[in-house]
Amino acid sequence: MTEKDGGGQQVSRRDFLANAAMTVGLAATLGTAGIYGVRYLVPKAKVKKFVDVLVTNLQELTPGAAREFIDATGRKGILVNNNGKVKAFSKICTHLGCEVEWHSQKKEFYCPCHEGFFNADGKNIKGPPPRPLDEFAVTVKDDNIYVALEEV
Repeated sequence: MTEKDGGGQQVSRRDFLANAAMTVGLAATLGTAGIYGVRYLVPKAKVKKFVDVLVTNLQELTPGAAREFIDATGRKGILVNNNGKVKAFSKICTHLGCEVEWHSQKKEFYCPCHEGFFNADGKNIKGPPPRPLDEFAVTVKDDNIYVALEEV
């Protein structure tokens, strides 16, 4: 391998391969160090833990009724008994974060800020909300209603 017009010096094949091997080795070393450096700086994802919290009982939450609650992180929720089917949702509208209201006569959630509507299953049915309401897991045990809330 020689340069013809530049008047530069000749590089033997052996020197070229040695330099190439050193360059590849250096790149691999720096790349590995970079990966471990980034892993050190970026925190590991925390696994969310949930705990069942007693909110009410079936005698107090009659069909068609709703009951509001607040979790330990301050998030507001609403528990709804839709003809024996108990569900819990976040009260925060998925459009711009306003609070939704439960209309028991129509069996739907309503967001007064921008005319958003959700059915009794939390599904967005009308207006600007882009997705359903966030749902909490509900367990009914011995007529008591528990909602799985994030542990702090």
